[in-house]
Amino acid sequence: MASGFGLRERLKRRVKSTLDKLSGEHSDAAPDAREDYSRPGQPNEEAEVVMARLNRPGAAKSRKS
Repeated sequence: MASGFGLRERLKRRVKSTLDKLSGEHSDAAPDAREDYSRPGQPNEEAEVVMARLNRPGAAKSRKS
């Protein structure tokens, strides 16, 4: 079981280092002004949205039952 303990400690160390990288300590500061996302071009109010029907394997089986 000694080898399992070493593996556990290595995993704990790796998880801790990953969490430290993702924590706020290493992040850039938030910007002061917020910029809204804007799409280029003009919106089309008459556009029709159509939902695609995908033919995936097994989809016919689930529709039958």
